[in-house]
Amino acid sequence: MNKLSVIQNCKTVESFPYPYVAVDNALPQNVYNELEKSFPEDLVCSTDAGDEGICYRYKSRQAHVDAVMPAIWEDFFEFHTSPEYFRDCAKLFEKGILQYYGEEFYENLITDTVGVRKLSKGKHVTDCQLVVHEPVDQTSTSRTPHLDNPKEIYAGLLYMKKDIDKSAGGNFTIHQTIKEVKSFKPLQTRVVEDDIHIPHVEIPYKANSFGMFLNVAHSVHSVTPRIDPIERRRSVNIIGEFMKHGRMWEVEH
Repeated sequence: MNKLSVIQNCKTVESFPYPYVAVDNALPQNVYNELEKSFPEDLVCSTDAGDEGICYRYKSRQAHVDAVMPAIWEDFFEFHTSPEYFRDCAKLFEKGILQYYGEEFYENLITDTVGVRKLSKGKHVTDCQLVVHEPVDQTSTSRTPHLDNPKEIYAGLLYMKKDIDKSAGGNFTIHQTIKEVKSFKPLQTRVVEDDIHIPHVEIPYKANSFGMFLNVAHSVHSVTPRIDPIERRRSVNIIGEFMKHGRMWEVEH
């Protein structure tokens, strides 16, 4: 497997409460060190801030068009938006895909064309994003329990916490639903009600920590508040999704 692949050390796929992987030391240490050393934080933070001014995202389309990132990051983006990586993720989640969506769906993921979001066409599209969050008050979180876009097939998160960052929290949290998710509000954030889920496991915000999940109708997740944050929170978001009208599930809103 490609030495840049964030799933090369994902040996076990958990099935409960929904399919996900969690791994420490996702990348070989020398590879991670080079990525960390050359993380283009100033470039990411030159983009327009979202989420009420606290979040910056540098996305694949911009990265491919601008071609100004360090070489290793160019290679990282190229691989994680490729058909090869998309199919690697489908194969990793094969058991869960067959359980929730069936054999035909799985075979389509393996054989359909794959493009890069807003850059190239395919039955499915990929995206890779460098993400930087400004420190927020410890009583807040950048993401309360929610569902992702139903167009999304899988989503992965590589954490790149700085060595000098001594804050706690900021952990990616997998939630178990105790009631059926029948609706969410508002549509843009897909936040779910507190009484239908409980935290199941946290993937800690630390250097070279990686988590990824298969998007199903109850894949509720969140990020825990950071405690005493001073440094910016850095991560890489890697997703695959339907190009146009496909959906993984339907929920009222």
